[in-house]
Amino acid sequence: MKKPTIASTTLVMRTIGWGLVPSVLIMILLYPHGFSWGIDEDTQYHPYLWMMLTLYIAWSYLLIREAKAPVNAGLLFDFGIIANILHGVLMIGQALMMWEHEMPHIWADIPILFILVFVLWKFHPKRL
Repeated sequence: MKKPTIASTTLVMRTIGWGLVPSVLIMILLYPHGFSWGIDEDTQYHPYLWMMLTLYIAWSYLLIREAKAPVNAGLLFDFGIIANILHGVLMIGQALMMWEHEMPHIWADIPILFILVFVLWKFHPKRL
């Protein structure tokens, strides 16, 4: 596979930045059991969903803004990698502990977090 370039890193930053939040909102509407926690407890849109979404909105904004100079965005990539690994591991534990209601996350939003981690690692500006 070809080594990433600055142009490809810029494209990845803009794609994630512009696509992440709308994609998450669409996935929540299409498959709420896999992308929203606590649905079977009569709280389809748990308050934590909106908290996490605002964090991803902020991160998306920064990715779009920093795409102008991706070589300087290493910490933004590091944050995305570390935060999504930690978030994914925590969600695995929670899904297993609350398996009666939350197991769909194992094949829905959790794998997406780890795919995002891989993409961020692959296109990390320090790897250019």
